[in-house]
Amino acid sequence: MSVRERSELMKIKKDIDMLEFLKALKECSGNVFFETSEGDCLALKSTLSQYIFCSIANEPKLFSNGSLRFDHEADVSLLLPWIEE
Repeated sequence: MSVRERSELMKIKKDIDMLEFLKALKECSGNVFFETSEGDCLALKSTLSQYIFCSIANEPKLFSNGSLRFDHEADVSLLLPWIEE
């Protein structure tokens, strides 16, 4: 079963402290993905993907239309402060 089939998409808040988000991301046991509305998918544990993610964060339309997807459901609680309710 793929990650897409196992978990639901969650919206990330608009104005986040990127450094704190990336620090918390390192604590996640599984992969965390940022998916754009165009279907692009970034594995956020990758340094290159983090660089691209930070660039996207400076583009409000791209950033707000993207979503987070988690490989392990338990990791959601680690990033909860940055997830919209």
